Amino acid sequence: MTDTLERVDWHHLDDAYQAYLDAVPDPPWGSLMAQTIVTGPHRRSLFASLAVEPGWTVLDLGTGFGPIPIELAHVAAIRAIGIDVDRRLLEVALDTAGALDVAGWRAPGASVEFIAAGGEAVPLPDDSVDLVTARLLFQHVPAPGAIMNEARRVLRGGGRFVIYDVDDGLSATWPPESPETARLDAAYAAMQSRRGGDREIGRKLPALLAAAGFRIEQICVLPQASFAASAPDDVFRQVTAARYLADREAMIATGLVDRAGFDRCLESFANEAGVARCRFESQVAVVAAKPLAG
Repeated sequence: MTDTLERVDWHHLDDAYQAYLDAVPDPPWGSLMAQTIVTGPHRRSLFASLAVEPGWTVLDLGTGFGPIPIELAHVAAIRAIGIDVDRRLLEVALDTAGALDVAGWRAPGASVEFIAAGGEAVPLPDDSVDLVTARLLFQHVPAPGAIMNEARRVLRGGGRFVIYDVDDGLSATWPPESPETARLDAAYAAMQSRRGGDREIGRKLPALLAAAGFRIEQICVLPQASFAASAPDDVFRQVTAARYLADREAMIATGLVDRAGFDRCLESFANEAGVARCRFESQVAVVAAKPLAG
C-alpha cells in the first residue's frame, strides 16, 4: 500500500462529490457530503495502516457515499464492497464510482459494489472477507455488539476489523467555544445519545471487540492539533453550520434549546468573528483480528 501515499489524483473523487453538491440544490444529505470532502485528506492518511493486498475482499460498513471502497479500489486489485442503510447515499456512491471508472480511476482487476443493508445483517457468506472497515460508524449505533458479531462472521480466520471513531473525552479547546456554540454542541450530543449513539465510543471499542471474540492487535489515538482563527466563510464553519441545520428539529426535541434559541445560537456560530483557538481533536483507531480456527 505504499503507493497510496504517493497518489496525486485524489482530487478527482472530491471533484465528483462537489459536482453533485453543485447540481442538486440543497440536498438533504448535503452537509454529510461536504463533510466527506473536507475530511478526505485525513481519511486517506489512514489507508497505509490497512495493508490491503491484491485479491482481497474488503467490506466497508456504513459506507455513506462510498469513499473508502472507491479509494481502495483505486490503489489495489481488490473486491471492494460498501454497505449502508441509506439508499440515497448509495445511489450517489454508484454514480460517482461509475463516473470515475469512465476516467480510468479503478485499478486494473479491482471491482466496487454497494449493497443496501445494515451492519447487523450483512448479506455475505461466512468467512468470505479479508478486511472489514468502519469509520465514524459506531458513534451512531445503539447495539455495537451486534455489528461486531456480524463482522466476525463474514471475516476469514486471521482477517482484520479496523475501526476509526470518536471519543470526545480526548479532545479539548482553548479558549472555550462561545456559550452559543457550546449550547449547540450539547444539544447535538444529546440528540445523538437519544438515538442510541455514543460520543465516547472510542474508549469502549477494545472491550466490545474482545467480547465479540476478536483479538486486539493495536490501539492508538490519532490526534489533530491546530491553533487558528475560524472565519465565517471557512469551509469547516460552513459544514458544521449545515450539519446543525440539517438536525435542527431533532436537536430542539432534546429540550436543551428551543426554536428561537436554536436560530440565535446558529446565527451567532455562523457569524462569530475569528477567535484563535488551540484545538486537540482525536479519534481512536482499533485493529482487531478474527482468530484462526482451532
